[in-house]
Amino acid sequence: MSATASKPGAERDALKRAAAKAAVELVQDGMVVGLGTGSTAAFAIEDLARRHREGLRFVGLPTSERTAALAAAADIPLTSFAEHRQIDLTIDGADEVERGTLNLIKGLGGALLHEKIVATASRRLAIIVDGAKLVDRLGTRAPVPVEAIAFGLEATRVALEVLGASVRLRLSPAGKPFVTDSGNRILDCSFGPIADPARLEERIGRVVGVVESGLFISRADPVFVADADGVHRLDEANVAKMHAGIPLTDADRQPWLERVAAWIDHQRAKKQPGIISCSALKRSYRQIIVGDRPEVRLVYLRGGRDLLAEHLAGRDGHFMPPSLLQSQIDTLEEPDPGEDPLTIDTGPPAGKLAEEIIQLLCTSASLAKA
Repeated sequence: MSATASKPGAERDALKRAAAKAAVELVQDGMVVGLGTGSTAAFAIEDLARRHREGLRFVGLPTSERTAALAAAADIPLTSFAEHRQIDLTIDGADEVERGTLNLIKGLGGALLHEKIVATASRRLAIIVDGAKLVDRLGTRAPVPVEAIAFGLEATRVALEVLGASVRLRLSPAGKPFVTDSGNRILDCSFGPIADPARLEERIGRVVGVVESGLFISRADPVFVADADGVHRLDEANVAKMHAGIPLTDADRQPWLERVAAWIDHQRAKKQPGIISCSALKRSYRQIIVGDRPEVRLVYLRGGRDLLAEHLAGRDGHFMPPSLLQSQIDTLEEPDPGEDPLTIDTGPPAGKLAEEIIQLLCTSASLAKA
Protein backbone atom coordinates (compact mmCIF):
# COMPACT_ATOMS: atom_id res chain seq x y z
CA MET A 1 0.00 0.00 0.00
CA SER A 2 1.34 3.42 -0.90
CA ALA A 3 2.01 6.18 1.62
CA THR A 4 -0.69 8.26 -0.05
CA ALA A 5 -3.29 5.51 0.32
CA SER A 6 -2.45 4.97 4.00
CA LYS A 7 -2.52 8.67 4.93
CA PRO A 8 -6.29 8.89 5.68
CA GLY A 9 -6.01 5.90 8.02
CA ALA A 10 -3.02 7.42 9.79
CA GLU A 11 -4.83 10.73 10.22
CA ARG A 12 -7.88 8.96 11.64
CA ASP A 13 -5.69 7.04 14.10
CA ALA A 14 -4.14 10.33 15.19
CA LEU A 15 -7.62 11.68 15.94
CA LYS A 16 -8.50 8.57 17.93
CA ARG A 17 -5.28 8.89 19.94
CA ALA A 18 -6.08 12.51 20.74
CA ALA A 19 -9.59 11.65 21.94
CA ALA A 20 -8.26 8.72 23.97
CA LYS A 21 -5.67 10.92 25.68
CA ALA A 22 -8.35 13.44 26.68
CA ALA A 23 -10.50 10.67 28.21
CA VAL A 24 -7.57 9.14 30.07
CA GLU A 25 -7.02 12.48 31.81
CA LEU A 26 -10.20 11.72 33.78
CA VAL A 27 -8.52 8.78 35.54
CA GLN A 28 -7.42 9.49 39.12
CA ASP A 29 -5.44 7.57 41.72
CA GLY A 30 -7.27 4.62 43.22
CA MET A 31 -9.86 4.28 40.46
CA VAL A 32 -11.31 1.09 39.03
CA VAL A 33 -11.26 1.69 35.27
CA GLY A 34 -13.31 -0.26 32.75
CA LEU A 35 -11.28 -1.02 29.63
CA GLY A 36 -13.22 -1.08 26.38
CA THR A 37 -12.67 -3.20 23.29
CA GLY A 38 -11.68 -2.10 19.80
CA SER A 39 -9.11 0.00 18.00
CA THR A 40 -10.06 3.27 19.72
CA ALA A 41 -10.07 1.69 23.18
CA ALA A 42 -6.63 0.25 22.40
CA PHE A 43 -5.26 3.79 22.13
CA ALA A 44 -6.70 4.52 25.57
CA ILE A 45 -4.94 1.45 26.95
CA GLU A 46 -1.64 2.72 25.52
CA ASP A 47 -2.08 6.06 27.27
CA LEU A 48 -3.22 4.40 30.49
CA ALA A 49 -0.05 2.31 30.44
CA ARG A 50 1.99 5.49 30.05
CA ARG A 51 0.27 7.14 33.02
CA HIS A 52 0.73 3.98 35.10
CA ARG A 53 4.47 4.04 34.36
CA GLU A 54 4.50 7.66 35.48
CA GLY A 55 3.04 6.70 38.87
CA LEU A 56 -0.76 6.81 38.52
CA ARG A 57 -2.25 3.93 40.48
CA PHE A 58 -5.45 2.27 39.26
CA VAL A 59 -6.76 -1.17 38.27
CA GLY A 60 -8.42 -2.08 34.99
CA LEU A 61 -11.45 -4.28 34.39
CA PRO A 62 -11.37 -5.50 30.77
CA THR A 63 -14.44 -6.02 28.57
CA SER A 64 -12.94 -8.84 26.49
CA GLU A 65 -10.21 -11.44 26.45
CA ARG A 66 -8.50 -9.43 23.72
CA THR A 67 -8.47 -6.31 25.88
CA ALA A 68 -7.27 -8.27 28.90
CA ALA A 69 -4.29 -9.57 26.91
CA LEU A 70 -3.50 -6.11 25.57
CA ALA A 71 -3.65 -4.52 29.03
CA ALA A 72 -1.59 -7.28 30.63
CA ALA A 73 1.07 -6.87 27.96
CA ALA A 74 1.18 -3.17 28.84
CA ASP A 75 1.63 -4.02 32.56
CA ILE A 76 -1.72 -2.54 33.58
CA PRO A 77 -2.90 -4.27 36.78
CA LEU A 78 -6.23 -6.02 36.20
CA THR A 79 -9.17 -6.83 38.41
CA SER A 80 -12.59 -8.48 38.08
CA PHE A 81 -16.14 -8.19 39.37
CA ALA A 82 -15.21 -10.69 42.08
CA GLU A 83 -13.04 -7.94 43.62
CA HIS A 84 -14.97 -4.84 42.56
CA ARG A 85 -18.71 -4.58 41.96
CA GLN A 86 -18.56 -0.87 41.08
CA ILE A 87 -16.43 0.73 38.37
CA ASP A 88 -15.48 4.39 38.68
CA LEU A 89 -14.92 5.15 35.01
CA THR A 90 -15.06 3.14 31.79
CA ILE A 91 -13.30 4.34 28.64
CA ASP A 92 -14.55 2.84 25.39
CA GLY A 93 -15.20 3.62 21.76
CA ALA A 94 -18.45 3.61 19.80
CA ASP A 95 -19.56 2.81 16.27
CA GLU A 96 -22.08 5.65 16.17
CA VAL A 97 -22.91 8.57 18.48
CA GLU A 98 -26.20 10.36 18.01
CA ARG A 99 -25.89 14.12 18.19
CA GLY A 100 -27.95 15.68 20.95
CA THR A 101 -28.90 12.52 22.84
CA LEU A 102 -25.43 10.89 23.09
CA ASN A 103 -27.12 7.54 22.47
CA LEU A 104 -24.72 4.97 21.01
CA ILE A 105 -24.36 1.94 18.80
CA LYS A 106 -21.55 -0.32 20.02
CA GLY A 107 -20.47 -3.88 19.41
CA LEU A 108 -18.97 -4.04 15.93
CA GLY A 109 -15.85 -5.24 17.74
CA GLY A 110 -17.80 -8.24 19.02
CA ALA A 111 -17.80 -7.55 22.79
CA LEU A 112 -21.14 -5.80 23.19
CA LEU A 113 -22.49 -7.96 26.05
CA HIS A 114 -19.39 -7.54 28.20
CA GLU A 115 -19.18 -3.85 27.26
CA LYS A 116 -22.76 -3.24 28.37
CA ILE A 117 -22.28 -5.13 31.64
CA VAL A 118 -19.22 -3.01 32.41
CA ALA A 119 -20.95 0.22 31.30
CA THR A 120 -23.95 -0.52 33.51
CA ALA A 121 -21.69 -1.06 36.53
CA SER A 122 -19.80 2.20 35.88
CA ARG A 123 -20.37 5.55 37.51
CA ARG A 124 -19.28 7.20 34.26
CA LEU A 125 -18.84 5.98 30.69
CA ALA A 126 -16.40 8.10 28.69
CA ILE A 127 -16.75 7.51 24.97
CA ILE A 128 -13.95 8.37 22.53
CA VAL A 129 -14.60 8.74 18.81
CA ASP A 130 -13.44 10.58 15.74
CA GLY A 131 -15.83 12.99 14.09
CA ALA A 132 -16.89 10.45 11.45
CA LYS A 133 -18.83 8.53 14.13
CA LEU A 134 -21.27 11.39 14.79
CA VAL A 135 -24.70 10.95 13.18
CA ASP A 136 -28.04 12.71 13.36
CA ARG A 137 -29.83 9.36 13.80
CA LEU A 138 -28.48 6.03 15.00
CA GLY A 139 -28.46 3.38 12.29
CA THR A 140 -27.47 5.85 9.58
CA ARG A 141 -24.17 4.08 8.88
CA ALA A 142 -23.82 1.19 11.32
CA PRO A 143 -26.03 -1.86 11.91
CA VAL A 144 -27.22 -2.69 15.42
CA PRO A 145 -25.27 -5.73 16.64
CA VAL A 146 -27.45 -8.21 18.54
CA GLU A 147 -25.83 -10.96 20.60
CA ALA A 148 -27.93 -14.14 20.63
CA ILE A 149 -27.51 -17.72 21.79
CA ALA A 150 -26.67 -20.29 19.12
CA PHE A 151 -29.67 -22.53 19.86
CA GLY A 152 -32.66 -21.45 17.81
CA LEU A 153 -30.64 -18.75 16.06
CA GLU A 154 -32.72 -19.09 12.92
CA ALA A 155 -35.93 -18.36 14.84
CA THR A 156 -34.29 -15.42 16.59
CA ARG A 157 -33.27 -14.05 13.23
CA VAL A 158 -36.83 -14.24 11.90
CA ALA A 159 -38.16 -12.44 15.01
CA LEU A 160 -35.66 -9.60 14.46
CA GLU A 161 -36.66 -9.36 10.81
CA VAL A 162 -40.26 -8.90 11.96
CA LEU A 163 -39.05 -5.77 13.77
CA GLY A 164 -37.97 -4.36 10.43
CA ALA A 165 -34.33 -5.35 10.31
CA SER A 166 -32.23 -6.69 7.51
CA VAL A 167 -30.30 -9.34 9.44
CA ARG A 168 -26.88 -10.77 8.69
CA LEU A 169 -25.04 -13.41 10.71
CA ARG A 170 -21.56 -12.15 11.53
CA LEU A 171 -18.76 -14.37 10.29
CA SER A 172 -15.15 -14.73 11.39
CA PRO A 173 -12.27 -14.06 8.96
CA ALA A 174 -12.24 -17.83 8.34
CA GLY A 175 -15.85 -17.68 7.14
CA LYS A 176 -17.35 -19.43 10.17
CA PRO A 177 -19.94 -17.91 12.56
CA PHE A 178 -18.28 -15.37 14.84
CA VAL A 179 -18.28 -16.55 18.47
CA THR A 180 -18.22 -14.03 21.32
CA ASP A 181 -16.25 -14.44 24.54
CA SER A 182 -19.51 -15.73 26.10
CA GLY A 183 -19.93 -18.37 23.39
CA ASN A 184 -22.79 -16.56 21.64
CA ARG A 185 -23.36 -15.42 18.04
CA ILE A 186 -23.89 -11.91 16.65
CA LEU A 187 -26.62 -10.88 14.26
CA ASP A 188 -25.94 -7.51 12.61
CA CYS A 189 -29.32 -5.83 12.16
CA SER A 190 -29.72 -2.93 9.73
CA PHE A 191 -32.81 -0.86 10.56
CA GLY A 192 -31.85 2.31 8.73
CA PRO A 193 -32.12 5.61 10.65
CA ILE A 194 -33.75 4.82 14.01
CA ALA A 195 -36.45 7.25 15.15
CA ASP A 196 -36.82 5.88 18.70
CA PRO A 197 -33.70 4.00 19.88
CA ALA A 198 -35.02 3.47 23.43
CA ARG A 199 -38.17 1.83 22.11
CA LEU A 200 -36.18 -0.32 19.69
CA GLU A 201 -33.83 -1.45 22.47
CA GLU A 202 -36.86 -2.54 24.47
CA ARG A 203 -38.40 -4.44 21.55
CA ILE A 204 -35.15 -6.23 20.70
CA GLY A 205 -34.73 -7.19 24.35
CA ARG A 206 -38.11 -8.96 24.34
CA VAL A 207 -37.09 -11.33 21.53
CA VAL A 208 -36.52 -14.79 22.97
CA GLY A 209 -32.97 -15.91 22.28
CA VAL A 210 -31.52 -12.40 22.35
CA VAL A 211 -28.91 -11.84 25.04
CA GLU A 212 -28.23 -8.14 24.49
CA SER A 213 -28.21 -5.44 21.82
CA GLY A 214 -25.59 -2.88 20.87
CA LEU A 215 -27.91 0.05 21.59
CA PHE A 216 -26.52 2.01 24.52
CA ILE A 217 -29.20 4.51 25.58
CA SER A 218 -28.42 7.43 27.92
CA ARG A 219 -25.21 5.88 29.21
CA ALA A 220 -22.43 8.06 27.76
CA ASP A 221 -20.95 10.72 30.06
CA PRO A 222 -19.01 12.36 28.45
CA VAL A 223 -18.22 11.86 24.74
CA PHE A 224 -14.84 13.02 23.48
CA VAL A 225 -14.80 13.81 19.78
CA ALA A 226 -11.61 14.41 17.81
CA ASP A 227 -11.78 16.12 14.44
CA ALA A 228 -9.74 18.54 12.35
CA ASP A 229 -10.45 21.33 14.88
CA GLY A 230 -9.09 19.34 17.82
CA VAL A 231 -10.69 17.41 20.68
CA HIS A 232 -13.90 18.58 22.29
CA ARG A 233 -16.60 17.23 24.56
CA LEU A 234 -20.14 17.21 23.29
CA ASP A 235 -22.15 19.98 25.00
CA GLU A 236 -18.91 21.47 26.34
CA ALA A 237 -19.51 24.57 24.22
CA ASN A 238 -22.73 25.31 26.12
CA VAL A 239 -20.94 25.14 29.47
CA ALA A 240 -18.21 27.48 28.22
CA LYS A 241 -20.80 29.86 26.83
CA MET A 242 -22.70 30.07 30.12
CA HIS A 243 -19.47 30.34 32.09
CA ALA A 244 -18.69 33.41 29.97
CA GLY A 245 -22.07 34.89 30.90
CA ILE A 246 -23.68 34.38 27.46
CA PRO A 247 -27.32 33.19 27.53
CA LEU A 248 -28.11 29.99 25.62
CA THR A 249 -30.40 30.01 22.60
CA ASP A 250 -33.13 27.51 21.72
CA ALA A 251 -30.69 25.87 19.29
CA ASP A 252 -28.09 25.55 22.06
CA ARG A 253 -30.59 23.84 24.35
CA GLN A 254 -32.12 21.49 21.77
CA PRO A 255 -29.52 18.66 21.99
CA TRP A 256 -29.63 18.74 25.79
CA LEU A 257 -33.43 18.63 25.85
CA GLU A 258 -33.36 15.64 23.50
CA ARG A 259 -30.91 13.91 25.81
CA VAL A 260 -33.20 14.48 28.80
CA ALA A 261 -36.12 13.07 26.79
CA ALA A 262 -34.01 10.04 25.85
CA TRP A 263 -33.22 9.39 29.53
CA ILE A 264 -36.93 9.57 30.36
CA ASP A 265 -37.78 7.15 27.56
CA HIS A 266 -35.05 4.80 28.79
CA GLN A 267 -36.63 4.76 32.26
CA ARG A 268 -40.07 4.19 30.73
CA ALA A 269 -38.77 1.31 28.64
CA LYS A 270 -37.41 -0.35 31.78
CA LYS A 271 -40.65 0.47 33.65
CA GLN A 272 -38.59 2.15 36.36
CA PRO A 273 -39.42 5.42 38.14
CA GLY A 274 -37.10 8.37 37.94
CA ILE A 275 -36.80 12.07 38.69
CA ILE A 276 -34.72 14.44 36.59
CA SER A 277 -34.24 18.16 37.20
CA CYS A 278 -33.81 20.55 34.30
CA SER A 279 -34.43 24.15 33.24
CA ALA A 280 -37.42 23.48 30.98
CA LEU A 281 -38.15 27.18 30.79
CA LYS A 282 -40.43 27.27 27.75
CA ARG A 283 -43.52 25.31 26.91
CA SER A 284 -41.82 24.16 23.69
CA TYR A 285 -38.99 22.73 25.81
CA ARG A 286 -41.46 20.89 28.02
CA GLN A 287 -43.20 19.52 24.96
CA ILE A 288 -39.94 17.77 24.02
CA ILE A 289 -39.48 16.33 27.51
CA VAL A 290 -43.07 15.56 28.52
CA GLY A 291 -44.93 15.56 25.21
CA ASP A 292 -47.58 12.85 25.06
CA ARG A 293 -45.90 10.63 27.66
CA PRO A 294 -48.81 9.92 30.04
CA GLU A 295 -46.60 8.61 32.86
CA VAL A 296 -44.52 11.81 33.07
CA ARG A 297 -45.53 14.58 35.49
CA LEU A 298 -44.18 18.11 35.45
CA VAL A 299 -43.14 19.54 38.82
CA TYR A 300 -42.76 23.32 38.71
CA LEU A 301 -40.56 24.83 41.45
CA ARG A 302 -41.82 28.40 41.73
CA GLY A 303 -39.82 31.17 43.38
CA GLY A 304 -39.36 34.93 43.31
CA ARG A 305 -36.34 36.65 41.86
CA ASP A 306 -34.80 37.54 45.23
CA LEU A 307 -35.06 33.96 46.48
CA LEU A 308 -33.55 32.57 43.28
CA ALA A 309 -30.73 35.11 43.46
CA GLU A 310 -30.03 34.02 47.04
CA HIS A 311 -29.84 30.37 45.96
CA LEU A 312 -27.47 31.24 43.09
CA ALA A 313 -25.21 33.22 45.39
CA GLY A 314 -24.89 30.17 47.61
CA ARG A 315 -23.59 27.92 44.80
CA ASP A 316 -19.83 27.55 44.60
CA GLY A 317 -18.01 26.75 41.36
CA HIS A 318 -21.11 26.30 39.18
CA PHE A 319 -20.70 27.13 35.50
CA MET A 320 -23.82 29.37 35.47
CA PRO A 321 -22.97 32.79 36.95
CA PRO A 322 -25.63 34.77 38.88
CA SER A 323 -25.54 37.37 36.08
CA LEU A 324 -27.54 34.99 33.87
CA LEU A 325 -30.51 34.87 36.25
CA GLN A 326 -32.38 37.68 34.51
CA SER A 327 -32.03 35.97 31.12
CA GLN A 328 -33.56 32.83 32.65
CA ILE A 329 -36.48 34.84 34.08
CA ASP A 330 -36.99 36.59 30.74
CA THR A 331 -37.09 33.20 28.97
CA LEU A 332 -39.44 31.55 31.49
CA GLU A 333 -42.98 30.67 30.38
CA GLU A 334 -44.80 29.47 33.47
CA PRO A 335 -46.74 26.22 33.00
CA ASP A 336 -50.42 26.71 32.31
CA PRO A 337 -53.25 24.47 33.61
CA GLY A 338 -53.26 22.52 30.36
CA GLU A 339 -49.82 21.14 31.25
CA ASP A 340 -51.21 19.84 34.57
CA PRO A 341 -48.17 20.90 36.61
CA LEU A 342 -47.55 20.07 40.26
CA THR A 343 -46.55 23.54 41.53
CA ILE A 344 -44.38 23.90 44.64
CA ASP A 345 -42.95 27.05 46.21
CA THR A 346 -39.18 26.91 46.63
CA GLY A 347 -38.94 28.71 49.98
CA PRO A 348 -38.62 25.71 52.38
CA PRO A 349 -35.31 23.81 52.85
CA ALA A 350 -34.35 21.29 50.17
CA GLY A 351 -35.17 18.27 52.36
CA LYS A 352 -38.69 19.48 53.03
CA LEU A 353 -39.18 20.32 49.36
CA ALA A 354 -38.14 16.78 48.40
CA GLU A 355 -40.64 15.29 50.86
CA GLU A 356 -43.42 17.49 49.48
CA ILE A 357 -42.59 16.56 45.88
CA ILE A 358 -42.57 12.83 46.67
CA GLN A 359 -45.88 13.12 48.53
CA LEU A 360 -47.52 15.00 45.66
CA LEU A 361 -46.21 12.51 43.09
CA CYS A 362 -47.47 9.56 45.13
CA THR A 363 -50.88 11.18 45.59
CA SER A 364 -51.02 11.98 41.87
CA ALA A 365 -50.14 8.39 40.94
CA SER A 366 -52.78 7.00 43.33
CA LEU A 367 -55.47 9.24 41.86
CA ALA A 368 -54.49 8.20 38.34
CA LYS A 369 -54.99 4.52 39.23
CA ALA A 370 -58.32 5.12 40.94
